[in-house]
Amino acid sequence: MKALILGGTKGIGRSIALHLTDICDDVIAVGTNEIDTKNITNVREFIKKIKEVDILILNTGGPPPIPFGEITDEIWLENFNKLFLSFSIILNELKIRENGYVFLISSFVIREPNEEIPISSSLRAGFSNLFKAVSITKSKDKVRLINIAPGPVQTDRLLGLLERENESIKDLEKELPGGEVPRPSEIGLFVKFIVENKIKGLNGATIPFDSGLLRGY
Repeated sequence: MKALILGGTKGIGRSIALHLTDICDDVIAVGTNEIDTKNITNVREFIKKIKEVDILILNTGGPPPIPFGEITDEIWLENFNKLFLSFSIILNELKIRENGYVFLISSFVIREPNEEIPISSSLRAGFSNLFKAVSITKSKDKVRLINIAPGPVQTDRLLGLLERENESIKDLEKELPGGEVPRPSEIGLFVKFIVENKIKGLNGATIPFDSGLLRGY
């Protein structure tokens, strides 16, 4: 099997890549140096080289927390390319082989928008709706699409943010109903389990990894 992991050089993407190496012959984990999802020309050139895969991980870092009134047209367009258009192009133009999987790493804000990160809240929710619609089309080719929506996860980025706020993981865990901040390896293991065991019934599903942070169901 051949897997392509965007944002695969650190954090959640790196964990997924490491776990997929156990079951895949060819794992391509790329960072922004190889494919910059803000650059549509770069995206199209990159996927022409890859051509087809069995497993695709759509993953990219989130935009900065800019207040809604301070978001310029340029910032909107840049992040639209990064979080929506580039993923749409890849999903449409990269061939996913029969019985393959596509995993979207989105965010729990697709279910519960956060006023502090309006760009992520809006664009991730928009693409998640498209992803759900495409899951019906792709199922005809025996390709399953699964949306993983993490809350806080113990990545270097989260640790850096907490450090700047003079907080720790233990401080954050007090705010979570589950009492623990998930590790990237949990998501990596989940993806590996789905692929290795050929789970088919989750097509179009959204799986929150948020330690019970979401209040809705």
